[in-house]
Amino acid sequence: MKSRLTTLLTMALLTGLIAGGAWAVELDPKLTAYQKTSGVSGNLKSIGSDTLNNLMTLWTEGFRANYPAVKIEIEGKGSSTAPPCPD
Repeated sequence: MKSRLTTLLTMALLTGLIAGGAWAVELDPKLTAYQKTSGVSGNLKSIGSDTLNNLMTLWTEGFRANYPAVKIEIEGKGSSTAPPCPD
């Protein structure tokens, strides 16, 4: 379920950015159109760079347009609070 939610979040965020004209991208024509699914709910929390707060807010708005039952919290505490990279 976690993997599915991560995939849905990524797709919805990218869809919101592309639809909002944030940047022009070329998509692989073999990709199928994103299909919204039902039953997505829960909590997502982003903690990290305060520099990205505005971008995270934009992504959140795009995601919430499709999945309003998901509660998203963004905390910009600085890059030093992000989890370490695995070795």
